[in-house]
Amino acid sequence: MGYDAAINLAEQKLSQMQPSDVCEACGARYENGEFFLRWFNMENPLSTASVTLKILWLHYLAANGSKNESGQLIAYREIAPALFYEPNFYKRAVKPLIGFFGSDPQKLIETGIALGGEKASSGDVSVKINVLPYLPVIFIIWEKSEEFPPDGNILFDKTAKTWFAAEDLAVLAGAAVQELINACKNGVKKGESG
Repeated sequence: MGYDAAINLAEQKLSQMQPSDVCEACGARYENGEFFLRWFNMENPLSTASVTLKILWLHYLAANGSKNESGQLIAYREIAPALFYEPNFYKRAVKPLIGFFGSDPQKLIETGIALGGEKASSGDVSVKINVLPYLPVIFIIWEKSEEFPPDGNILFDKTAKTWFAAEDLAVLAGAAVQELINACKNGVKKGESG
């Protein structure tokens, strides 16, 4: 399915829902015929999103997932049928995370906090960020040692399965890592978005 078809299908589904119900369900805002959604710590109109983010945000808006964190973290492979998409998830999200932050993990903490996140307790260094209003994601780095190069992972609250299918979560994780990398490169300060 092409991008236009995916957007049209998602917009059609969303158009059948009451905007007030959508906003209540997923933490969005609706004004003058436009949905506004928080991506990291910045509210954005849906119409200005890139094609990739627009598809993800439309799926999120129409999902009616769980607003309450479970407190249970899951790896990508625990999201059925994630095994099919796992190599893509690693290539698109985990590998760039390690490649950029592995040599200086403290930058992950600094950037994550600047983008509205908080320090987490997984791995050697980790940060938890609500990349969308009710979608916390944990970005993790294990520092290099004498025997091993740096490593990393991305975990989700179990409720992520109520918002996105496995393929969407792989794309979302990649977009989120790119947001972190861009923000770090641009020297984003607390309360700003890159």
